[in-house]
Amino acid sequence: MNEKNENRQEWNIPFLSKEEDRKSPAPGRKKKKSFRIPAPAWFGIGCAVVLGALLIGWKVRTTVLGEEISLLDSASPSFAGYSGGGYLSADFAPEQSTVEALQKMADKRREQGKSTDDLERLISSISCDFEKTSGLKNNDTLVYACTYNAEAAEAARVRLKDVMKSYTVAGLPEYAVLDAFGGVSADWKLSSKGLDIGLNVPQELESMGISYSYTYDGDEYSGTVEITADYDETMLKSYGYVIENSTATYELGPKPEQITDLSQLSDDERSQLRTVVQEMLETELAKCGGQFTVNLFTGSRNIEIIGITDAYIEEAGLSYFNSSHAFKVTFTLEMGSVDIISSSPEFTASYTGRIYRMQDQSIHFLTNTVHACEFSGLFGYYSLSESEE
Repeated sequence: MNEKNENRQEWNIPFLSKEEDRKSPAPGRKKKKSFRIPAPAWFGIGCAVVLGALLIGWKVRTTVLGEEISLLDSASPSFAGYSGGGYLSADFAPEQSTVEALQKMADKRREQGKSTDDLERLISSISCDFEKTSGLKNNDTLVYACTYNAEAAEAARVRLKDVMKSYTVAGLPEYAVLDAFGGVSADWKLSSKGLDIGLNVPQELESMGISYSYTYDGDEYSGTVEITADYDETMLKSYGYVIENSTATYELGPKPEQITDLSQLSDDERSQLRTVVQEMLETELAKCGGQFTVNLFTGSRNIEIIGITDAYIEEAGLSYFNSSHAFKVTFTLEMGSVDIISSSPEFTASYTGRIYRMQDQSIHFLTNTVHACEFSGLFGYYSLSESEE
């Protein structure tokens, strides 16, 4: 075996060569190097080309389409009032700075001898506002939007952006809204001045310092009354309330009918009238404690009234009420003892006033007659002394 290996001859094949031989250049021949651009350089060149294209495009866009300007700046509105009744506390015009910049642009074009008509039309056409400026509450979203003449903007080579913005209402104090007219009513009433309008106001509202006044607009039969609530806003807020409406209008029913002739009274209404006026007399007599003085020629005597026996109604003579259909209601009084007087005197008490038929058909008697606790008279006729207040 060793002999075979020793005798083996190495065959040299001329067209076969080792890998190393193929990579080696022929003796005396110089290898030519090729030029290559590195990848980072290609990236830089590409960016430069894109940037240049963008700059050229922006220049063309600005020249052809116009300069793009943001109309609204970053200002935010401020609010006052309370949640549910908030409002803008100051003027708000975030477009003003842009309008001023456009005006300066117009001035510059004018100095350059260029036309400013289109730009001036654009400036004058800009109009911005909120969709809602009152009755604001916390977390409301307010939209501030602008309109303008798009044709004038295009002709002036100005493109406006940011023409609408949204804002959120916040920071308003929370109060409950009080109905200042809850339970308040108006109706006709009789007073010492005659027929008047009366306001009925709940004690709860009066205790918070709210007062009421009214104006009447109507004729002799019906009409409306406008009631105004007056109050101290600071005091009301201390109770945790605010008032949104301080006026209210009430429709009054028909005016009570004033009786101008006794024939207008039915028998039942005459009976109502006697009852009403007799109750007034009984109240006055009670104030005298049942003891009355009779002034006689021989001196004064005390007597007692034990009953009211009769009444009659007649038209009154000259009196405080004479100019407005006055009537006189007279009662006959029964005395406890009359032996101090030689004859049989008649003791009376009377009231002078006006008669009204109210809306509920009840009869009311308006008088200003007031009695004293004494009688005076002549020839057997004695009447409780009375005065008109």
